[in-house]
Amino acid sequence: MTDFFLDDEVPMFYGFVAQNRSTYQEFILAIRGTEGKIEWWDDATAWPVPFKAVQSAGRVHEGFDRIYSSMRIERRRSAEEVRTVAVEEPLTGSFAEQLEQLHLHMERTSIKKALIREDKGRPDRTYVVTGHSLGSALCTLFVMENREKGKFDVTTLCTFASPRVGDAEFVRLFDELPITSWRIVNTCDIVPKVPLWIPVFFNYHHVNTAYKFSSLGTVKFGAMCWHAMGTYLHWLDGSLPVDPECKQ
Repeated sequence: MTDFFLDDEVPMFYGFVAQNRSTYQEFILAIRGTEGKIEWWDDATAWPVPFKAVQSAGRVHEGFDRIYSSMRIERRRSAEEVRTVAVEEPLTGSFAEQLEQLHLHMERTSIKKALIREDKGRPDRTYVVTGHSLGSALCTLFVMENREKGKFDVTTLCTFASPRVGDAEFVRLFDELPITSWRIVNTCDIVPKVPLWIPVFFNYHHVNTAYKFSSLGTVKFGAMCWHAMGTYLHWLDGSLPVDPECKQ
């Protein structure tokens, strides 16, 4: 993806798609959170705008929409593939459209051929989607784009420290989706409290479903420790340590 501060066009690594090599039809999409001052600036650009990928899905946070619109998929190749495989045309379109093109390529070239479902006109493509902070917002936008285009079978969205992403109409449409949606929130964390809800101007709401915990007494007092992914993972599994700089 590309940060948009000062028209920066240098692509940044934001996440990955992983495939279950046992079934070949189960996938995970994982997107990281904010890194660095430029991305925090992008996060602060909160004016509500129509969602570019799905114009009928209400209004969303401008910064998240601009970053989501810049998402590009790059297929990882082994050294042998780099030497022997012809250069492929770049994937085009929105993020979900690029991801579909990647799937079509994999389904054509896979040793284990995927069965076409008559009711879908494509194979099953089961997805668990997860992200932290900014990544949570981008994952939420992906799930909403797929609601319109139906290219993937998203079963679960699990987000950590997600900010508010869209307005009341966006949230209404999202919450109608037949998926498991876990929005994990540290009540000390500032990020899930933004953008602020201001009637008319910033009509932002949270998607379902919130699962809350408090890190008080677990990590040092401070916004970065409250927001750290390590703090969230420690709540899920007490055997995982918090970040060293956040230990009390």
